Amino acid sequence: MTSNSKGSKGLNTLSNKQLERIIAEIDQAIEWHQSWYKQLLRSLISNVPANKHDLSDNAHTFCEFGQWFNKLPTDTKKLHPHFSEMGTAHQKMHQGAKVLLSLNEAKSAIPVSLLDQFHADLDTLRDLFEAVSDEFSDVLHTRDPLTGATDRTNLLSHLRKEHERCKRHSLECEIIMIDLDHFKRVNDEHGHAAGDKVLVALVKCIQSHLREYDQLYRYGGEEFLVCLPETELEGAKSFSERLRASVEELNINIGTNTPINVTGSFGIASVSVNDDIEQAIERADHAMYQAKKSGRNRVCVT
Repeated sequence: MTSNSKGSKGLNTLSNKQLERIIAEIDQAIEWHQSWYKQLLRSLISNVPANKHDLSDNAHTFCEFGQWFNKLPTDTKKLHPHFSEMGTAHQKMHQGAKVLLSLNEAKSAIPVSLLDQFHADLDTLRDLFEAVSDEFSDVLHTRDPLTGATDRTNLLSHLRKEHERCKRHSLECEIIMIDLDHFKRVNDEHGHAAGDKVLVALVKCIQSHLREYDQLYRYGGEEFLVCLPETELEGAKSFSERLRASVEELNINIGTNTPINVTGSFGIASVSVNDDIEQAIERADHAMYQAKKSGRNRVCVT
């Protein structure tokens, strides 16, 4: 089962703790349903009395996973299409189990087709559980632990896939390199803990400007890369100017009586059809350094 790219980008709105909690709940659901399945077989094969909840019309709401899933905020369930698929598959699987148990309680023969369908539904649910757990784990393990931005682990492969998609659909794509100005001074004057708070504040500011399908990476210490698919150069310029102004307006609380302010230098590079991703990144990096040399707190284009 393949993951959905837009769905995975929607996961960026979840904190690391939220991701960890969902992964733990899904992994627990896999174990719980394995134990539940064994009990189901005991009832069907050895005539052990079935759990009364498994015979109810809303059996899927009584199991541990069902109770957890129903309490998930609607906004969280909308972050990935697998959530909706998982809820439907879970309900269908429990409904199938109810039919099997009801026939068994009535001492009626269970058609092979019903048993096969139940196992197919069970396999579908397990596949969805594993797909969600794997994808969430991948997002979590490729995140910068401090800021929550995606780290550089899969940056090139992600950008190449995005580039290929844009080429297939004749779409433009822009890369923006962002570097905080005089960040060393922040660390030297206020300490590294203050520097960390500045980086966290910067990432939150950037994320607030991104669309669902844009992507943010922590490229280096205080250097970040933004990929804007389906965007022309003028759109990237407008985006960068808005973001530059927002960064300049930040009042960052570092635990002292006086919040601090920072600025950033921005470099933009268009990714053309025949472009090489590494070369595009180099051009964006060069444009960013031009912004530094030109006085900082500005946007430059290669």
